[in-house]
Amino acid sequence: MNFFVRFFAGYVIVTAVAVLLAMKLFTDELVPGVRQSVEETLVQTANLLAELAGRDMAGDRLDTAGIDAIAGAYRQRRFQARIYGVLKEDPNLRIYVTDATGLVVFDSSGADLGRDYSRWQDVARTLRGEYGARTTRQDPADEVSSVMYVAAPIARDGRLVGVLSVGKPARSFQSFIDLAGSQAWESALWLFLLALLLALGFSYWMTRDLRRLVGYANEVAEGRRDRIPIVGRSELRRLAQALERLRCELDGKAHVEKVSQLLAHELKSPIAGIRGAVELLADETDPARRSRLETNIAAETERLRRIVEGVLDLARAESRGRLEEVEEVALGDLVQEVLAARAHWLAAKSLAIDAGLAQVRVRGSRFLLRQALGNLLDNAIDFSPAGGRIAIVLDGDGERACVRVRDQGPGIPDYAMPRLFERFYSTPRPDTGKRGSGLGLNLVQEVARLHRGAVGLRNHPEGGAEASLRLPVGREE
Repeated sequence: MNFFVRFFAGYVIVTAVAVLLAMKLFTDELVPGVRQSVEETLVQTANLLAELAGRDMAGDRLDTAGIDAIAGAYRQRRFQARIYGVLKEDPNLRIYVTDATGLVVFDSSGADLGRDYSRWQDVARTLRGEYGARTTRQDPADEVSSVMYVAAPIARDGRLVGVLSVGKPARSFQSFIDLAGSQAWESALWLFLLALLLALGFSYWMTRDLRRLVGYANEVAEGRRDRIPIVGRSELRRLAQALERLRCELDGKAHVEKVSQLLAHELKSPIAGIRGAVELLADETDPARRSRLETNIAAETERLRRIVEGVLDLARAESRGRLEEVEEVALGDLVQEVLAARAHWLAAKSLAIDAGLAQVRVRGSRFLLRQALGNLLDNAIDFSPAGGRIAIVLDGDGERACVRVRDQGPGIPDYAMPRLFERFYSTPRPDTGKRGSGLGLNLVQEVARLHRGAVGLRNHPEGGAEASLRLPVGREE
């Protein structure tokens, strides 16, 4: 995922979460807020009507004639009130009055006259001198069918003689809640769309110089030189300048150092062979043996030439990230060739080879693959006990070839496992206690990378260490 998509996705996610949280807070507070507003209005209305009802008393007896007249006139009224887009035409308040015992003596709906309301919260709490209110659903399964009631005490000479309660159906103010909710979601949608546009612009602005810097790095990697594409005095321009200085410093010496290390590592064996043959040649008088020594010198000299050219090819390939010369290689034959070249080392330690080689062919550099296989076998020889066995298995599944080399040595210490492929890092050989150059496995790793393969090293469950080199079959350039 590139930086533009990351910036854009992150901005959108943050904005979406913020909008949703804001809408949740709004919707969570919307209904309680409307209900609180309605309840406050009912408190005022109930107390006003209770005051009117108290003035109509005849002695200690409640006289509901006045409140009845007011309620009847109220039911007959028709009005056209458009409140924030919601049209109100019909009265919907319900009014009832109870005496001091909770019996209904007046009901504007005419439904519950004479019933005992002393257990309803609005009446019961008011009769006790507290604030009385309740919400009751007409249909238990329908939340919108609820009716809010607020009661007020009817007093005469400081004595509570009755209760007046005013009710308002929730359906009458649900339209305001629905309207506010729809408008809020519409505003949230427009806000989110605006945020998307801002996210596009912000993401493009934030990643523009990054894209230029990536393009510049790719041009440098491909061998093309171009000016630094970022202008101004931004942090990214300073980073680009620092990278350019670093490239200039490292470009000239990195490959020289790597080539020198690889040459020193790979030339040891043929140089030792030539030196030994030259020493024997000086004292050898038998023509046949002299001829064999001279042949060995010529072969090792040719090997030196191939190593030098191959390591130079590897250094060039590493700098370009690809192989220059590719051919079809029979891995089984190449393994046999590597084994034959090391026959004298195997014999010196009395090591036996268990080889199971399938007919697998890959495309790549024969020289580099030979060097990689040779290094894996050299490690197995160094860490194998005298008289032990080395198992070499080559198989393939049609997509990948895998060469596994297993020894019967002490295995890999846990502390060394994470650093096995570090350049110059090596572990002591069990026979001599000496360490290698620490370049062999690094070379194998580079060869695997150039062939788009992988190398692995682990402790085998049955003992010893097992190295594996996996290569794609039929690699395309």
